[in-house]
Amino acid sequence: MELSNLTLMSGETFDESVLGVVTLRRQGNTSFQSALLQEYDMVVLMLHEVEGQERTIRNTLAGGLRIQTQHIDIQTLERAVSAGDNNELVTSLLTGEVVWDPQGVLEELRWIITQFEQPIQERVLLMELARFLHMYVKSKRYIAAGCVMDAYNCVLIALYHWARIEVSEGGRFPEPAVWDQVKSQNTSVYKLYEELTISTETLEQRVQLVLLACEFAIMSKMADCCTLLFTILGSRKEPWGMEELLRQPGLSHLEPELPLLLSKLVSRSLIREITSWADANSGAGHAIRYTI
Repeated sequence: MELSNLTLMSGETFDESVLGVVTLRRQGNTSFQSALLQEYDMVVLMLHEVEGQERTIRNTLAGGLRIQTQHIDIQTLERAVSAGDNNELVTSLLTGEVVWDPQGVLEELRWIITQFEQPIQERVLLMELARFLHMYVKSKRYIAAGCVMDAYNCVLIALYHWARIEVSEGGRFPEPAVWDQVKSQNTSVYKLYEELTISTETLEQRVQLVLLACEFAIMSKMADCCTLLFTILGSRKEPWGMEELLRQPGLSHLEPELPLLLSKLVSRSLIREITSWADANSGAGHAIRYTI
């Protein structure tokens, strides 16, 4: 598709400061497509360089086609790739047609995903383990409180993050349709998914069974999945505070999960917790820092 034709169809105008443009069209009966293509005939992704670019969405009707155009910055797209928290953006990047990429930014991102080597693999593994642990703990708390349906929902999400770990450990980028990837690997997490969803046992029994398996998996995978965090903690002699860690690339998306992960690593003696007097301006008490 020529750039001028794209501009005409979507009703958008832009200059060469746009880093790249991807279009995603309906592809008949292909196995997986963006959920947006249920409502639109084409999705146009426009990539900008400016960090903090306000994400804008425009819906248009042109030539009988319903088109949605999304404007995002490069950092948002990179986050979607490493954090796995926006499947629609990842789908657009992986399966869409690149129609404007003068600096090769989009092709480079695609190549990184295809190769799935460090540092992207380490980031994904750490992200998924942290979320796996978080949802596992939430499910345990719900089941202890007798909230079985909430426990079920949380452990189902925990299995999803476990599945993404399994795919990542196999050297592949975890795609939005991750359960198809896991099924082809014939791993235990897929069997647990079936056990949780279609077993004839009571719901509470199913949740309890899967929680036991999750606990074992977290303990066995923790050291290998935290390589990136260990590297950061060992990069200097001084221990790290929580705010310092959250400013590091690869950790900035883990604000809700990092405290729990650090606590679990300390309890497993994989890292050390050090306390010191807090700064004078921060109030009484001890500051908690972490190191290898």
